[in-house]
Amino acid sequence: MRLALITVICYFGSKLLGCALLIKVKKSVMKKTVTGIVLGFMALTCFAPSANAAMPYARGSVGLASMGDSEHTARSYDTGYTVTGAVGLDRGQYRVEAELGHQTSGVKNSDYEVSMTTCMANFYYDIELPLAPVKPFVTAGVGFANVVEDTGVEVDDRVLAWQIGAGAGFSVAPFVTCDVQYRHLTTTDPELAGAKKYSFGSNNVTIGLRITL
Repeated sequence: MRLALITVICYFGSKLLGCALLIKVKKSVMKKTVTGIVLGFMALTCFAPSANAAMPYARGSVGLASMGDSEHTARSYDTGYTVTGAVGLDRGQYRVEAELGHQTSGVKNSDYEVSMTTCMANFYYDIELPLAPVKPFVTAGVGFANVVEDTGVEVDDRVLAWQIGAGAGFSVAPFVTCDVQYRHLTTTDPELAGAKKYSFGSNNVTIGLRITL
């Protein structure tokens, strides 16, 4: 089971790397930086000797997504929803995981919708509190987002994405943890309908379950 999960994480890591090669990043430094991070994530999860001692887990969450106003092309959004699923390795003090996510928000005063499907490599640092029933954590991730604008005709663009956040987990059953967390997700500017560019930033609050396998 553990070997299968590591294989799955390596697969998602390779998908992230493949996306990096497909995206047209204007600044080669950015491309090298992101590619380096993804390769580092893959090395950590796939080839580190200590990976065999880690506990594999699966996680799922749902929540609310509040998109900020666009800066380049004026646009505001209604509160939407977000769902994520991930597999990862828990080393006790830190966790690494591969995550797929999707979120959708309506455009205010219109029938348009904007959605994002994300593929992220995440790192978590868990903070031990003696005798406390909850375990706070901080998190950061990097990856890619496919942004889709639906105005009756769908237009999409694939861009770089990164996120930071914090939350807390508490045990609800043996091997089952309930996670509550906040994340701020940001992307580089996608080019959508009419060749217009938009700035994207989303404040997401989620609740989910993490199950040790």
